[in-house]
Amino acid sequence: MAFNTKFTELFKCIGIKYPIVSAPMAFVTGAELATKVTLGGGFGFIPADIKTAEELNRDLKSAINLFNSSPEILPIGVGFMNFILDKEKKKDGLSTLETALSHKPAAVWFSFGDFQEYLPIVREMSPKTKIFSQIQTVEMAIVSAKLGVDVIVAQGNESGGHGLINNASTLTLVPETIDALNDSGNGHIPVLAAGGIMDGRGLASALMLGASGVVMGTRFAASKESLFKPQAKEMLVKSCDGGVSTIRTNVFDKLRQPNVWPEHFDGRALRNKTLEDNIDLDDEEKMAEKRKIYGEAMKNADYSRAVIYAGAGVGLIKEILFVKEIIKSTIEGAKVTIEKNKTLCETKT
Repeated sequence: MAFNTKFTELFKCIGIKYPIVSAPMAFVTGAELATKVTLGGGFGFIPADIKTAEELNRDLKSAINLFNSSPEILPIGVGFMNFILDKEKKKDGLSTLETALSHKPAAVWFSFGDFQEYLPIVREMSPKTKIFSQIQTVEMAIVSAKLGVDVIVAQGNESGGHGLINNASTLTLVPETIDALNDSGNGHIPVLAAGGIMDGRGLASALMLGASGVVMGTRFAASKESLFKPQAKEMLVKSCDGGVSTIRTNVFDKLRQPNVWPEHFDGRALRNKTLEDNIDLDDEEKMAEKRKIYGEAMKNADYSRAVIYAGAGVGLIKEILFVKEIIKSTIEGAKVTIEKNKTLCETKT
């Protein structure tokens, strides 16, 4: 079954067949995961965050080697957190953004903050690179459209990892964003649904909402190519009832030093003993003690206390699969769901 959407049309020049994108997850997505998503017919992203320009350069060179070629356009994207770009101090050599653009990636992804000042750099250094904007509100989408972005990622509250503390669910954010873009004359921009999407039913649902594709994060975190520790992957598989087993919180950010996250963002993660401690974030003496305990847990991959970011759909993950298997099952599942539900609209004669 072909999935011809605005998104696949935009990237057909690099062979993208399916409207499935892997999120640029720090500490989770490496060159192998991103390239395998693209080679599987989707579109993969590598995160630039928490990396030096040299480390990012090594990742991108690894991706090129995995593609076994030196393409004119590197068929993966690079994700950036805008507030980290703002803090980045360029010394000698290229910045992380300039390093990424030197490899001519098919896309860059901007999230969490104002990215307007970086657009001229992208357009000058790599004119063929498409620009993704991750948004959590309709207003953010309208602003992004005015800036001339190529793809908008509508991130709902169900999403794993970080997002805006107060924002709508994927179910409502996606169609309202699409309506607003249409009303403002920007209906040509593909909108990708992000948040809680784990399988073909999620893809089919997003397409029915009017999205041009989906972004999957947690599902790919539980892939064999993920950089997650095996223990973390197993905990994702064992989790169920994601509305209960996950929670949005900034406790893990406060415990980690330094805390780089602005106050209006928090993250959805699996509940664990750290959260059961009911930490008083204003008690500096106790926080110092808890930071030491938490630091040891992170160091030793003790996930009874260390954070595992996960979306509210985590209970739908039943096994750890190769990336190509995840993409195949998602596409087949979407096809079955769409075909099965065609009968709901048929009129018997």
